[in-house]
Amino acid sequence: MRSRRGKRGWVAVAVAAMLAVGCTRQFFRERADADVEGILTQKNVFPEWAVQNWHVYPDPRSRFADPYSPDHPPYPPDDYAARLLSPNPQRPGKKSGVGRYEGTGYLALLAQWDAANRAEGGEEVRPAGGWVMPEEAVPGEANGGEGGAGAEDAGEEKKAAPPRGGEAEAADYQRALRSEQRGYRIKLHQAVELGLLNSREFQDRREDLYLAALQVTLSRFNFAAQAFFAEQVFRRSIGQDLGGGELWDINTTAGVSKRFPSGAALLIQLANQVVIDLGSNRPDIAVSNLTLSVLQPFLRGGGLAVNLENLTAAERNLVYAMRSYARFRKIYYVSVAAGGGLTNNPYGLQGLAPNLGRGIGGNLTSPSVGFLQLLQQAAQIANQRKNVAELERLLRLYRAFREGGQQSDLQVGQVEVSMLSSRANLLNGGGGAPGLRQYLDQLDNFKLQLGLPLTVALELDDEPLRPIREQLGRFEAIYADLRAVEEAARQFDPQEPVERFRERWRRLLTESALVKGTQFARGIESRWESWRRLTEDQWQERMARLRRERTELLNRRAERQQKGEAEPAEEAARLEALENELALGTFERAVRQYEQQPWLKEKGPQRESVQAVAFREVVNSFYQVVLEARGERLERVRGQWPALPPVVVDGVDVLQAPLDEAYAAGMATALTHRLDLMNARALVVDAWRQIAVQANSLQGVFDVRYDMTASTPAGESRPFAFAADRTRHQLTFRAELPLVRRAERNNYRAALISYQRQRRTLMAFEDNIANDVRADIRQLRTLAELYRIQQRVVELGYSQVDNAQAVLLQPPDPQARTDAGSAAALTQQVLQTQSSLLAAQNQLFTLWVSYLTARMQLYLDLELLHLDERGVWNDDAEHGIDEPVRAVPRRWPAERLPLPRPAAEPLPTAPRPAQ
Repeated sequence: MRSRRGKRGWVAVAVAAMLAVGCTRQFFRERADADVEGILTQKNVFPEWAVQNWHVYPDPRSRFADPYSPDHPPYPPDDYAARLLSPNPQRPGKKSGVGRYEGTGYLALLAQWDAANRAEGGEEVRPAGGWVMPEEAVPGEANGGEGGAGAEDAGEEKKAAPPRGGEAEAADYQRALRSEQRGYRIKLHQAVELGLLNSREFQDRREDLYLAALQVTLSRFNFAAQAFFAEQVFRRSIGQDLGGGELWDINTTAGVSKRFPSGAALLIQLANQVVIDLGSNRPDIAVSNLTLSVLQPFLRGGGLAVNLENLTAAERNLVYAMRSYARFRKIYYVSVAAGGGLTNNPYGLQGLAPNLGRGIGGNLTSPSVGFLQLLQQAAQIANQRKNVAELERLLRLYRAFREGGQQSDLQVGQVEVSMLSSRANLLNGGGGAPGLRQYLDQLDNFKLQLGLPLTVALELDDEPLRPIREQLGRFEAIYADLRAVEEAARQFDPQEPVERFRERWRRLLTESALVKGTQFARGIESRWESWRRLTEDQWQERMARLRRERTELLNRRAERQQKGEAEPAEEAARLEALENELALGTFERAVRQYEQQPWLKEKGPQRESVQAVAFREVVNSFYQVVLEARGERLERVRGQWPALPPVVVDGVDVLQAPLDEAYAAGMATALTHRLDLMNARALVVDAWRQIAVQANSLQGVFDVRYDMTASTPAGESRPFAFAADRTRHQLTFRAELPLVRRAERNNYRAALISYQRQRRTLMAFEDNIANDVRADIRQLRTLAELYRIQQRVVELGYSQVDNAQAVLLQPPDPQARTDAGSAAALTQQVLQTQSSLLAAQNQLFTLWVSYLTARMQLYLDLELLHLDERGVWNDDAEHGIDEPVRAVPRRWPAERLPLPRPAAEPLPTAPRPAQ
């Protein structure tokens, strides 16, 4: 008997121990995940702030991926001194061991993107993941790749004559900042997707949303029926002087409690005691007590307003967090794409943890650079490279002139100083433009922004700037063709037969690269032939008639300009045609004079000088004729300027509509759809509710309490023998006058003030948002006008450089004396026009990027920056933005959110540390 009773006691102890231990870590974690998933799914019913790109566990492709068990992670490598000089109560687990893991899955994604992007650009891609670039490609010039710095200049050096003396030392001037590492080429949307994987800030905001939902689970649980169960087991051995005995005491307490929205509290509890006397004839004694208690406050502490406040605040805070998370996604996109902070300042991200910028500890926020800003710097560096290459070409030309006696050491020195200054600016920045060093610094900061290791090389695809690059390339191609035909025209061979002279110019006028595909090339032969057939008197008459007509048109133009009238298009076209015909007539006269060989009348050295003068006149007049072809091509290219992306808000074209209409459309849209403004409006209601909550605490106390207690017979083993004659009922009324309410009075008065402040804050929200939108609209409209102005500035910059160099390179007049002052002025003019062109190009890229950035910021401020599932802007403004989708609540259960932990490849157990 004693043995059986002993076994029963040990079984009771084992059951109690198992109950005390409870469930595993994994069970509680997964239950928390399931509750949060259900709550977010219930509230994810508004399309305007749908929860996307959300998962609380790190993506397995991310750098901070964690493939180990979340409940039993490996012991992190410890600091030696801290471990040595402090207690170490926790040791590495046998299964988890010691280890630190850093994911590399994103590298495979980068390699995949790089291969696709290079294949799209026509580059050969190696199957093993490497790539081969065409020989004519310029690595790093267009995209700012880390491994390609200076490649364009290296190509220029190969074409140039071998450097001499100090030139050899400066030939590789970019070697200090040149890296041999080739970067992964990524596009803007790929950079955003990469940031969503690796950004610490974005993962923090995901976890903030989880924590906000987690608080709701607790607030809801506070109103659920909560069961409790407790077990105590005693083993007592009593000496003979104290009565003697061997006893087991088992005390069980179980029950249910519930809190009601009215403030009522219900408690049902069953307490049972079992005593097992191992040495008695009646060993088992069981006694139970059943209690029921109900408490309902009617004044202070009673009512829905007070008792549901915490739940209401938690539920509404989760809504704020969801809206803030949706806005953060947009802010993050703008930050990666164009730069800017992640704080939504000055409005905040209600419901999410504050992000105060780069600082210490938890606020170690990555810098904000922006893809477009980096592309702008890369484009300006590419312009600087071209400028350096052009100055190097001019320097070689001036040195050749010096050897021929046409330029002095002073002019050569001026060009060389300008070239060296441009090299220094390319390396270290200057003149308002960044250098290679600043670009590489910013590229490293961009890697931090995306959460990448600094050792991962990147190369940014220039797709957003490609329209501007292609347009500048068209201008450069025209002037390169013009320069080529000029050089061909200046090739002077005194021994060339005169009978071939006219054919030489005919080929240049009809077959050169400059005139190909132009109306000029198709009609110049017949036009020139009409001049060739004229006698000298006919030529004189035609030239005089054309000059008179031109004078009349110029006089009418002057009169219109004085009156402020516009010139008819047909008169402008006619005036241009007259100028072209006069230039062609002058060219025909120069060719005739050369064909007459006036130098044959001269003897000795004078003969060669006269022939050179005649050839110089032909070249100069030919240049004026061929400018017609250049003008035709330029006119065609001017119509190819890339148009700025449109900005349409609620059917209103912000750039073209009257300013006040654009203001009205923008403000109405922002005040209707801004998510942070919705939170601000809701916060006013939160402050209003606190008035009633605090006013409740000013009241007196009046509670009604009911208690019922029932017991089973003492000393017997009838634990469920409850009866009415062993039951006690008690009804309690408790009242308290509100005599001392100083703290409550102060809290109430503070709630009133807080409400008024929140009202003013909402007004400030609306005013500041309206101010931001109006400023955005003004900035966009201004940038659009500046872009149109800058187009003309760039066109003039190319023209001025060409004109200055044409004067510099025109055949010298053998009979003219060299003027040192004129040569110095001409040199300064060439250098100044080259510098002005560089500044115009850089400003053009700056305006283009500034417009794209300002447009993106306006759509963000209007809450019209719609992102797709990848977190990338779905820019549908090109076809006009329709009215935003209205939120339609979905029937529950809604589609469940992707909260479960992403699958990861299993990893080997981390090793245990050496003992």
